[in-house]
Amino acid sequence: MSDIQLGQPYVLTAEGGYGNGVGSVPQGSVVTPFEIVPPGTAGVGYCVEDVVLSAYEDTVTFPGASVDRTLAIAVSTFDGAFTLQTDLPAAPTEPEQPVVPSAPDPSPTGGV
Repeated sequence: MSDIQLGQPYVLTAEGGYGNGVGSVPQGSVVTPFEIVPPGTAGVGYCVEDVVLSAYEDTVTFPGASVDRTLAIAVSTFDGAFTLQTDLPAAPTEPEQPVVPSAPDPSPTGGV
């Protein structure tokens, strides 16, 4: 049994992404699963196991446009390709730069 958390964002961590060509999902994409359906569910496509339905905002297929898509991925494939966003390590932050004392303004003040 999978522990996929519906309504939570997942990141595609599989190297190379998911699928090929038009409609493929690039590595690093974020999807939100909203339902898990049994095999044979009408409109989902053939599968011998439960299928995860996820919302995905496609910004790659049509450059300059955003298309809302629904992905249907077998539970075992989803488990192996996606990671709960909160389970990922935090992005590295840039090291804090040392504070450099400001030098006095060399230009004279006042007017002559």
